[in-house]
Amino acid sequence: MSNKEFFLKTLKGEMPRFEAVLKAVPQDHMDYRPDDKSRTAKDMLAVFPAEMNMLVTVAKTGSVDMSAEHNMPAFTNGEESAKAFSDAGSQLIDVVSAMSDEQWETGTAEMIGVNWKDAMYGMAWGFLFDLVHHRGQLSAYLRAMGGKVPSIYGPSADSQM
Repeated sequence: MSNKEFFLKTLKGEMPRFEAVLKAVPQDHMDYRPDDKSRTAKDMLAVFPAEMNMLVTVAKTGSVDMSAEHNMPAFTNGEESAKAFSDAGSQLIDVVSAMSDEQWETGTAEMIGVNWKDAMYGMAWGFLFDLVHHRGQLSAYLRAMGGKVPSIYGPSADSQM
């Protein structure tokens, strides 16, 4: 299995896990944040589709300008965020699937404004790892918000498999 095939397999496997966490955010606690330095749940819901759309841009064009203003979508619930994330993820799967292995392995990618240059595959994996990190943050909010933590890699105390 090539690196690109493994990335696509991993992304496809992670998508339902992301969607489950996003959908688990209680709508009546969107302003929750565990600390003043933390993002609100509403802000966190915007991060997932925004980052996935940035990665789609990188995959299509080779760069994304972080110094430019990026409109962070505002969602009223986790269902909306999950749908936008899923749509962007499907688009990313299509774009990466259409890339040659050479484009994936040796193509360059750049995040302008934060001085990150990498091979296409390195940036794609980096974005995915960052999204997993944010999913962990958001899943830690859920119980404190009165929500239930869904199964991610196995049952949680709130889920039954």
